[in-house]
Amino acid sequence: MNSLINIDATFCNQYKELLDKQKKIFHDLIDYTYDLSKDEITQAIVQRMNSFWYFHVNNNKNLLNREVNTNAADFFTETCLFFVKAFFYNYEVDVFSEKNILKGKSKKRLRPDISIWKNDELIAVIELKVSDGWNRKNMLNHLEERRKSIQAIWPNAYFGAISYWSFSNIDEILYPDYIGFFIHKGEKGGHLPTGKTIELVLDRILKVNQSMS
Repeated sequence: MNSLINIDATFCNQYKELLDKQKKIFHDLIDYTYDLSKDEITQAIVQRMNSFWYFHVNNNKNLLNREVNTNAADFFTETCLFFVKAFFYNYEVDVFSEKNILKGKSKKRLRPDISIWKNDELIAVIELKVSDGWNRKNMLNHLEERRKSIQAIWPNAYFGAISYWSFSNIDEILYPDYIGFFIHKGEKGGHLPTGKTIELVLDRILKVNQSMS
């Protein structure tokens, strides 16, 4: 008869193996030939998020009868960070998450979801959201205040924001650097793609990087 530990080892071993798989994928991606006119990176992010939700939504609702789903924000940040780091690996820039971007020895901290640096110069910031959530009415003001505070210190830095579900109260024509992948119409209405991609953001950051070279 199997012990409880042996029975559960299947899950634990599978989970531990993910790190080696992640490293292998990253190694393959740094040598990949990217085409920013396509949406492969965006689709890879979507694929990972769908896998995350498939497990956690079904695990929480159907198996555990849990009323609250596992928060997807951290996984979305890690997923976007993973692909952004792989993309920029050969561009002689450094990609960080939650790195303080304030100058000097101030005790205050300003830690964007993703910051991209060339030597000691900040060239880009990407803020990440799964959705605009409870703050949807003030999301534009929040992002604009964030942008102004960053560009007051680093005036040449690009500032963008990416949300899995599109920003409901932001006109993406007027604010093209604040993008969402899908319009959330609910289960019956489907999830319509916006046509906006992370590739658009990466292309804009590349142009900033080139201007600083």
